[in-house]
Order: sequence, then C-alpha cells, then structure tokens
Amino acid sequence: MLSGVWYNQLGSQMTLIPAQDSGLTGLYTSAVGEADDVYVLAGRFDDNPPADPAAGLSIGWVVTYRNDQLNAHCTATWSGQFFVSPTGEERIVTHWLLALSTEPSAVWNSTNIGHDTFTRTKPSAAAIAQAHALTVGSPHPAHVLRNRTPHS
Repeated sequence: MLSGVWYNQLGSQMTLIPAQDSGLTGLYTSAVGEADDVYVLAGRFDDNPPADPAAGLSIGWVVTYRNDQLNAHCTATWSGQFFVSPTGEERIVTHWLLALSTEPSAVWNSTNIGHDTFTRTKPSAAAIAQAHALTVGSPHPAHVLRNRTPHS
C-alpha cells in the first residue's frame, strides 16, 4: 500500500520501500530550495491499521540533505497519515519540520514548519505554480514585522 512513487503539491518526488518490520526506506528528490539530486529517506509506519476504515495509518520519515552533490546542513522530518478514500484514491497527509544548521544564537530561527500532501499522481505545472505561490513565496515573519507600519 505505501510502496512506490509519491509526489507532493510542489512536485517533489519520493519513492517508499516498506519493510516487514514497519520500517521505511527510500529516496527523496526535492523540487524546491537548493537541494540537488536524490537523498536517502528512512522512517517508520504503523503496520497494524485501525479497525475504522476511514482512519489513517500513521507514518513518518526523515531526510538529511546530504549527498554526493551537496551538503545543505539541514534535516527534514515528516509525520502524518496514509489514507485511502472510498474510491481507492491514496494520499499521505503530513506536517514537516526542516531544521537548518545555525550558530547557537540563531537556534530560535533554525526550524521551519509546513505541510505536504503526497499522491500517486505528479501535479500539473499549473498546480505546482499555484502551490508554489501559496507557500514557498511567503515572507519570513521577521521581514513582515520589520516592514509593519504602526497603527494610528
């Protein structure tokens, strides 16, 4: 059920290989940022689904952005649920944390949070552009605060 290729709303691709012991291995290719080439992923999933067919199956994995092309000095984790709709459509709905390497004084600013939905179908260029405009282009909160005008 989890095995195979998945795409998120920004066009990033992952290949999941579930193991008998609830382990996950695979590959992740990011469509955003400065990530080059393919990165190894590792994770876990609940291999004993809930009795309720509408309930999701818990899943989580981690990717450290280091390969032969680049060491970005950051690690991302995804945690979420795998769902199958009544029509058989599969999706993985997740929240992610991306931790960047920083100096101790900047640790408070070193982690980003977001969400991804993975499906079996690669999104169209128009859908990727829309998702990109809604998420990737968001300003950093410090930039918003710096440019805020005082209320009268």
